[in-house]
Amino acid sequence: MNYKRTELGSNIGFTSVVDDKFNTCSIRITMITPMSIDTASEYAVANNIISDVNSKLNTIAAMNERLSELYGAGLASSVSNRGDMQILSVSASWLCNRFAIDGEDITGEMLEIITDCIFSPFADENGFNEDIFRLSKKEILDVIDSTFNNKREYTLIKAREIAYKDEPAQFSGYGTRETVEAVTAQSAYKAYKNLLKTAQIEICFVSPEEEERVQEVFREKFSAVERNSRSHVFYSPSPVKAEPVLVQEEYDVRQAKIALNFKYDTDDVDAVHLMCIILGGTPVSKLFMNVREKLSLCYYCTCRMSEFKCSITVDCGVERANIEKATAEISNQLEEIRKGNISDEELQSALLALENSYTSFGDTHDSYFSWYFGCFCRNEYISPQEHFERLLAVTKERIAAAAANVKPDSTYHMLNKEAE
Repeated sequence: MNYKRTELGSNIGFTSVVDDKFNTCSIRITMITPMSIDTASEYAVANNIISDVNSKLNTIAAMNERLSELYGAGLASSVSNRGDMQILSVSASWLCNRFAIDGEDITGEMLEIITDCIFSPFADENGFNEDIFRLSKKEILDVIDSTFNNKREYTLIKAREIAYKDEPAQFSGYGTRETVEAVTAQSAYKAYKNLLKTAQIEICFVSPEEEERVQEVFREKFSAVERNSRSHVFYSPSPVKAEPVLVQEEYDVRQAKIALNFKYDTDDVDAVHLMCIILGGTPVSKLFMNVREKLSLCYYCTCRMSEFKCSITVDCGVERANIEKATAEISNQLEEIRKGNISDEELQSALLALENSYTSFGDTHDSYFSWYFGCFCRNEYISPQEHFERLLAVTKERIAAAAANVKPDSTYHMLNKEAE
C-alpha cells in the first residue's frame, strides 16, 4: 500500500492510496463547513442533488443508465457531523481501466461525470432544476421522518440534542424537518455556490494503480473557482452541565429506552477510548456482563464515545420498572473503573477488539476513507498499527484516571405508556 497526501489549493487536500489488491477505484470529495441550523438543510439538499444529476446527465434515469454502461459504476452522497462541523460528501466507485473488456477509459469517463456534478450541476440562474429539487428534498424529509421508526436511533438523537443544547452539534447534519421544508430550489443553489467557495475540501482517491491525472483534474477544476475558505478545528469540547438534566417522553412503544450522557475533561484520549470499550464495548464488558447478564436489567447496553465533543453516551433498552436500577448499576460499573477494578481479561478483551478492528483496515475502500479522514480531523497522520501500539501502552492506572474525569451530564428516557 502506498499513501500520499498533497495540497491542491486553498484548503483543498488530496489523499491518494494505491493498493493493488483492489480491482476498482473509489473517490470521496468531502466538503467541511461549520454546522449551523441556518444553512445545514440547504447544504444537505444541494449535496443530495449533485450526486443525482449534472448539466449533461440531467435526469436520474440518464445518470443511472450511463453508470450502468460503465460496468455498474456508483455515485452517492452522505451528510454527517464531526464535532461542530457539518460533513458533506460525494463518493463514486468504478472498475479499474485494466479490467475493461474493450479498453475503455472508465476512469476518464467517471472523472468527467463527477466533476460535472460538482462544478456544473443541473441549475440555471434561478436555481436547481425544480423537478430534481423536489425529489431530493422529499428524500431528505423521508430520512428525517424515518428516524422515529428506529426507536434506538431516535433515543440517541434526542440524547444528543439534550447533551449539546445551544451548541452546533445539537442538530443533525440534515437540520430539522422545519428547516428542510423552508429550502427552495433557489436558496439551495445559492447555498451550494457559497459552499463550493468557502468549504474546506478533502479528497481521497483509492485505486489499484497510480493515476496522477485524478489529482490534476481536481487541481485544474478548483483553480477556476473563487475560493475564500479557512481551515477548521474539529475539537470542540462540550461543557458539562452544572446540574444533570433529565428529559422523559412517553410513546406507544413496547420497550423503554434510556440514554445517559457523560462528559470528560482529560487529554488522555487513548485511555478514554479503552475505558469506553471496557465499560460497554465488548461481550465481556462491565455493562454487558453485569447490567445485562448478571442482573438482567436490560436487553442491550452499550457505550459510545464522541471524541471531538469529549462526551460518552450509554444507551440501553429496558423495562420501565427497571430504569432506576439499570441507571444505578451503570453508574456503579463506571465507579468500578474509577477505583481501578479492571481485570486482565477485560483489558485484554478491549485490546483484542481493537486489534481485530485495526487488522481489517485496508479490506475495503471505505476503511481507507474513514481512517485518513479521521487522521485529517485530528491533524495526526499515523497508521492503524502505530495507533494500536500506542493503545497497548495504556495502563489500568491511566484508564482509572480517565474515568475519574467522567461526569454525568444528562439523561433521556423514552418511556412506554403505562397501562391505565
